[in-house]
Amino acid sequence: MKSPYTVAIVGKPNSGKSTLFNRIVGGRRAITHSTPGVTRDTMRAKAIWNGKEFSIVDTGGFDSMKSDSLQFEIRKRIINSASGADVIIFLVDLKTGPTSEDVMLMKAIRKMQDKVICVVNKVENKDDEIESTNFYSLGFSHLFCVSALHGQGVGDLLDEVVAKFQRTEITHFDDEAILKIALIGKPNVGKSSIINKLIGDDRNIVSEEPGTTRDTIDIWLKYYGEDIVIIDTAGIRRKSKSGRGLEGLTSLKSERSVNNADIVLVVIDASNYKISHQDIKIVSIAHKARKGIIILLNKWDLVNKENLHYGSFEKLVHQLIPFVDYAPLLTVSAKTGTRIGNIFPKCFKIQKEREKTIPTAKFNKLISEATSTNPPSYYNGGTGKIFYGTQTGVKPPTFTLFVNNPSYFPRSYRRYINNQIRKMFTFEGTYVRIHFRSREH
Repeated sequence: MKSPYTVAIVGKPNSGKSTLFNRIVGGRRAITHSTPGVTRDTMRAKAIWNGKEFSIVDTGGFDSMKSDSLQFEIRKRIINSASGADVIIFLVDLKTGPTSEDVMLMKAIRKMQDKVICVVNKVENKDDEIESTNFYSLGFSHLFCVSALHGQGVGDLLDEVVAKFQRTEITHFDDEAILKIALIGKPNVGKSSIINKLIGDDRNIVSEEPGTTRDTIDIWLKYYGEDIVIIDTAGIRRKSKSGRGLEGLTSLKSERSVNNADIVLVVIDASNYKISHQDIKIVSIAHKARKGIIILLNKWDLVNKENLHYGSFEKLVHQLIPFVDYAPLLTVSAKTGTRIGNIFPKCFKIQKEREKTIPTAKFNKLISEATSTNPPSYYNGGTGKIFYGTQTGVKPPTFTLFVNNPSYFPRSYRRYINNQIRKMFTFEGTYVRIHFRSREH
């Protein structure tokens, strides 16, 4: 699959990059908030204009004055994103006028000026257009005036963007052919560090400060010719702590990211020697979304193996999170790279399990043997009888059993059937769904 064109939006904090990003992709993908610097990392989404498909990247805010330990890393990521783009939207803020941050960023991308479009944001009337001419001082021969919030001028901007594309043929994405992997976990468990090891690039900002990743970040790559999208999410906090503010919004978006994924990597900090209630809640998000699941026990290099070995941690996980006993555990270390190379192969293996189909005859033989060994007992006014079954879906594997009355089958017996299916057909790492349906007479 050919990569789409890439358009990067760069600019100082609070210039409206995320609002413009949302306007172009047609939804509230990025976080928009009155707090300057809310977007600290790159976000990527697909967009299309005049029949041309491209990838749009929202970068972290470039702030040369702020004494933030992350600012150097943020500036490096912005420049990297810009250098890899086909078109750069250099967004400036009418309300602030040209600033030292604008000048510094312009100097940083000056060598790429042939692909830069200077866009003045928050222009809403004729007086604003006149005032926007102050930005000619940055050295541009042409300015585009827009209001990202209200959509004014965005269409003209996109006309100019696609006109700058050098290639004329775009191969559209085949979403079904792309393996989408989401990482979720509490803040500061090492999700971004794991991604950096996976892709071999410091694409995400890594810091000891919890909550560095404030939004979901889509990273596209190839693995031995296979297309992958990695979705790094903001750490999910307890709702009592997150509330309805910025942290609450990032937690909600992290949960939504799970719904867009095929495989969910649940990252747990093994160095804490425990599984917290919040870890269990996070695992349940992926389970309820019926996704493939791998539990990554990160920071394994910090675990004292004399006090805690793999077998004891595995027992702890299965004891506290029994509803995902189908999910494999991988002990990894983002710091040392231990077993990071096992993650992608395991993801592809689980995806095949999610797509696996079982012949109806083979499935019914299993059901016959299971009910002969352990027949349904009297429950809720009757005794259940299974006539036959068949697979009715994939991703997740879904089976429908036609029975005399679904209410005659208690949860324990349904769990027994599920276990027998797994015992025979494995379905490692994936949720298996079973419907009990009355046979029409």
